Amino acid sequence: IEDVWPEAKIAFLKLFDFLENHLYLKGPEIIPYRYFYMSLITYFFESSSPNYDFLKKYFWFYSFHNDNLLSNTTHLRNHIDFLNREKSGKIVAFDRFLIDRHRLRTSSYSSRGRLSRAILSLLANQGPRGWANPDKRVLLEVYYLLTDKPNLHHIFPRNFVINNPGKNKLDYNSLMNIAYLPQITNLKISDENPVTYVRNYDSPAFEEIMDTHLLPREILNWARENTMPENALDIFIERRVDMLIEALKQRLQGINFEVIDTQEMEIE
Repeated sequence: IEDVWPEAKIAFLKLFDFLENHLYLKGPEIIPYRYFYMSLITYFFESSSPNYDFLKKYFWFYSFHNDNLLSNTTHLRNHIDFLNREKSGKIVAFDRFLIDRHRLRTSSYSSRGRLSRAILSLLANQGPRGWANPDKRVLLEVYYLLTDKPNLHHIFPRNFVINNPGKNKLDYNSLMNIAYLPQITNLKISDENPVTYVRNYDSPAFEEIMDTHLLPREILNWARENTMPENALDIFIERRVDMLIEALKQRLQGINFEVIDTQEMEIE
C-alpha cells in the first residue's frame, strides 16, 4: 500500500473528478455498480492521458446493458483487463449493447437497483434545469436555500393517478414518470393535474429546458389543449422510454445497439 499510495491518491481524485465533472453525478447514491469504483481507479492509476470519451461509453454501456455484467469479482477482473488494454494503447471494442424497453418502463422509483440508479444517473447527466428558473441548474453543488434542494418529482403525481386512473396500464411509480426538480417547485405542484401545473410553466424557455429532463412534448401539448387522453400516463411513459433510448444511442455511438421489448405495449 505504501509503495503505490502516491499514485493511488491521484487515481482516487481522477475517479471522483470523472464522476462529478464529466458525468455530472453528485454523490454515490446513483452510481449503478459499486465495482465501478474499483475498475475505474485501476484505469486511472498511473494514467497520464485518460480517454474520457471511452470511459463515458464504458460507464453507460455497463450501467444500462440488459445483462448484469459487473456484479461479481469475476466480472471485475474482466473489466480491469479490458480497461488496461485500452489504457496501454491496444484496440478494444465493446460487444453488442442490448436494452429492454419493458425493463425501462417498469423500473420503479421505490427500487434502488442497478437499472434504477442508471436511469437516475442519466437524468442527472442531462443537466436538468429549473422549471420556474430555466437558467438555474437543479443539481447544484451548494444549496443556498433549503428550497433549492433537488427532489424526485412524479410528473403524473401519485394521488392524481390514484384518483384519476383513466385507462392506464402502467404504474405511476415508474422511473419514466420521475424528474429532478427543486424542492420548492415540487411542493408547489403537489398532487395537481399535469395539464394544470405544466401550463403554469409554459414559455419558450420551458420548451428549451424540456430536453434537459427528457420530457416528451406531448405533456406540453396536452397542457395547452387543456385536455389529455385517458391513457395519458401510458403514452407519456412510452415516449419517455423513446427519448431515454435516443439519449443512450448518442452516448454509445459506434456500438452495435439493439433494442428489444419483452412485453409489447399497445398505445393508441
